[in-house]
Amino acid sequence: MNPQTFWFVSRASGMVAWIVLGATCLWGILLVTRMLKPADRPAWLLDLHRWLGALAVVTTVVHLLALVADNFVYFGWKELFVPNQSSWKTGPVNWGIAAFYLLVVIQGTSLFMKKLPRKLWHSIHLMSYLLFAIATVHGIQAGTDRSNMVFIIVASGFTAVVLFAAMARFLQARHKRLAAN
Repeated sequence: MNPQTFWFVSRASGMVAWIVLGATCLWGILLVTRMLKPADRPAWLLDLHRWLGALAVVTTVVHLLALVADNFVYFGWKELFVPNQSSWKTGPVNWGIAAFYLLVVIQGTSLFMKKLPRKLWHSIHLMSYLLFAIATVHGIQAGTDRSNMVFIIVASGFTAVVLFAAMARFLQARHKRLAAN
């Protein structure tokens, strides 16, 4: 086995986790704003959003496991789950830890959505936008591909699309509130 295999797996799974997280946000925005405009909003549209959220968790777990398995930089469980324990890029690692905990809270409450008060669940679920922002900061600061021009262009474009959709979602919600008053 190539000694860099787990390093490549950790990089790739981190990027895939970030893309899936962004796709989950985009899909959620398309659902809530009704930009898709299906006549009957079939259940599979919401199921796809849930599946993307679960996939974000799975790819993040693969990212964490690959970091533990990689021997280039030491990452034990303490370094992955306790802030300020990593000697390697402590700030960016802390952003990743914060993103992971936020991901767990958002996905966990989504599993119990029907048992939670709607306002509580909704306010926690809106933190998905914050999660995407924190994960983006983590990837920019900790990622080793940040000088790769193709990566920069793709990541910038994808981030811009998510930001544009989020702004459209919040403007639509604001318009609905103003119209109701």
